[in-house]
Amino acid sequence: ENSIADVAKQEDVLSIWNQLAERLQSVDEYVDLFKAAYPNEIINPSDITYVHAANAIGAYEDSAFRAINSPFDRYLRGSRQAMSKQAKKGMRLFYGKAGCSTCHSGSFQTDQQFHAIGMPQIGPGKGDTGPSGDSYGDFGREQVTGNSNDRYKFRTPTLRNVALTGPWGHNGAYNTLEAVVRHHLDVADALENYDATQAVLPYHPDLGDSDFVHHENAENRAAIASASELDRVKLKEHYVKLLMEFLYSLNDPASMDLRHTIPIRVPSGLPLAD
Repeated sequence: ENSIADVAKQEDVLSIWNQLAERLQSVDEYVDLFKAAYPNEIINPSDITYVHAANAIGAYEDSAFRAINSPFDRYLRGSRQAMSKQAKKGMRLFYGKAGCSTCHSGSFQTDQQFHAIGMPQIGPGKGDTGPSGDSYGDFGREQVTGNSNDRYKFRTPTLRNVALTGPWGHNGAYNTLEAVVRHHLDVADALENYDATQAVLPYHPDLGDSDFVHHENAENRAAIASASELDRVKLKEHYVKLLMEFLYSLNDPASMDLRHTIPIRVPSGLPLAD
């Protein structure tokens, strides 16, 4: 395909980095920008390395996409009026009866661990052969560890900006935040009654037929349900609504509109994605 793809196929990481740096060194505008960003390190184009580019990208991401000003963040910093009464009640449920904080803990509201939560299996999967013999399964963490005890386990996601990050579930099985919350409360019922129309994903002619396949046979459902670590939690409807209010309080208003992060042009002159 191209010289970088060739060395990538050979798993030659250093050659990849060098070629990317050479591309940047060949564009005068990039050279000027790197000189301005690293005045004590970059004098000549050849001084630009991939490490400089990676650090610059990291600094940009840290600035543009940092989300630390949600109502919940402000509440924790001492602004007791930052959260509504309903959100505060939902917070008590989250860290109490609902049991959400068992996995969604810490600053990023994730324990960074892998758990089986009985998510419906949709899409092409990873080629793992399920109990019924089909090859559309995704065994999750077991793909990496080879340990059958890790089957159907996936990493706990952060809940920061959670209302803005749909669709939900590691495979996009749910189109609403409330639907995936209800899944957590009763996994067996959610699996048994899952409706594949809840999967609202970008459509592409080459992928559409496989992206929306729901592996709904009873054997697969039973295997996924039996692996789930989640106990059934009975909450009154009013409590579910309070829990949702708390989840909404985890959104940073600055993340609501990120159009300013999209450049009009790039120094290389390459076209931007549509």
